[in-house]
Amino acid sequence: MAIKTFNPYPLIGTQLTAGMDAVAASLSPTSTVDEFVNVIYNLVQPLYYPPVPAPPQLEVEIKSVIYNIINAYSSKVINTLPWTAQQQNFIQMMLGLNTTNNTPINSLDIWLSDIQDNISDANQSIDDQTPLLLAIKCGISVNSYWSSKVETPGEWSRFFQPRAASNYANIPLWVVACMEGALIGANASQKGLIAPTTDITSVNIISSLIGAVTIGAGKIIFKWIPEIIPSNLISNHNGILLGGFSDAIDWGGIDGQGGIGAKANKCINYNCQNSCTNSTCDTVNKCTAK
Repeated sequence: MAIKTFNPYPLIGTQLTAGMDAVAASLSPTSTVDEFVNVIYNLVQPLYYPPVPAPPQLEVEIKSVIYNIINAYSSKVINTLPWTAQQQNFIQMMLGLNTTNNTPINSLDIWLSDIQDNISDANQSIDDQTPLLLAIKCGISVNSYWSSKVETPGEWSRFFQPRAASNYANIPLWVVACMEGALIGANASQKGLIAPTTDITSVNIISSLIGAVTIGAGKIIFKWIPEIIPSNLISNHNGILLGGFSDAIDWGGIDGQGGIGAKANKCINYNCQNSCTNSTCDTVNKCTAK
């Protein structure tokens, strides 16, 4: 009998949804980011760092992780982290257009589960699998969570759009935000939380949970979007300005080709009178659209 693939981090899914409930119950549309950070701290500290109250330095450390993850999401740090090529492929599947646009919302659970099943079969080390498995578990759990909350919002009703259909349409973007937060938390630094009370693997798990709750909830409450990065202010090969606002990772270009950091051929849809290179035309003004 074949052995099924297990995600070794099942608890992060239940802790994530419990954290989302705690955030919604504790905040209002007028709440500040500092209040938001306090709620997440009060979730994580007794869960992983008892007793209550904790030493002051631990509060400083945990809150600094939360603020740093918010900053990292805003500045698209995920694009600059030292991922392997295989990790990049899975991250692009998780955060890219197949999740946000191309998969029916009622089939997202199947798509995400398929990604999860393949992570451990891709000849990656355990260390390389860890952030991917943490993120995909968060994605699977929060997708089910939001599908339920759209039907019966409860405390989230104060943050949702008036029309249920609008909230339903946003589920893929909310799921992607949560997974991106988990990935940032799991791999934004080699040490994650500074506290020496757990070993490095556990620290990455905790940081991943913090990232998933922080970005997953903060995107809805505060309507966060990543900021424009100067390198994004270029035109694609269709002449459209790319401003970096999309939650779908644009690593592979508008056609989804290439990997993270791949450069699209800007002349691909142009007839150039002079020769073209892979990055630009020799004489831009002599290029005309087909």
